[in-house]
Amino acid sequence: MVKQKREIGMRAIMLSKINQFPESFRRSIGLASLTITIFFIFFVLNIIFGPDKNAEKKFVEQKKIQEKANELISTLPRGVLTFYQSDIGQKLSSDEYKIVCNNTKIITQRAIMGANITDSKAFNLYTANGGTTGKYAVNWDDNKKKCFAKFTVKPLEGTSDSVTVEGEALGFLKTSIDTRVYFIKNF
Repeated sequence: MVKQKREIGMRAIMLSKINQFPESFRRSIGLASLTITIFFIFFVLNIIFGPDKNAEKKFVEQKKIQEKANELISTLPRGVLTFYQSDIGQKLSSDEYKIVCNNTKIITQRAIMGANITDSKAFNLYTANGGTTGKYAVNWDDNKKKCFAKFTVKPLEGTSDSVTVEGEALGFLKTSIDTRVYFIKNF
């Protein structure tokens, strides 16, 4: 009992000493303790939910895959690349076809015109607006093991009617800079 009374008495003395400090000093101490508490909380959260430990390893692996793809693409001859037997261009293996598809982001004007011929609405809109297109997309479908290209024909000025054309990318064009979709089968 005596020990408890002594502790209570010491607390009261400490509180009275703290109350003797100016208000601005007490607020500064409160702000400093709040700041330290916030830093501590974020430090603990960073340890628990911190950055991915394998992020650097994943980045290095992805960079190696990209370098391998760039190396393969640089060895391919310039011109038309297909994954089927053709009189023009070079036939790609299935692995080469996938790599070229995953590294192609541009669709040639020839491919757009060819795909638009089979889609009369797209062809009419394309010719009416001066041959302008919008977004492009070239994606590999793992389930079908095929490459698909998609583009949007921009609407006429003052309208919102656009047409999206999508189809299988049957061939690519290797330039000195990159690869581009050369044939689109959309029928």
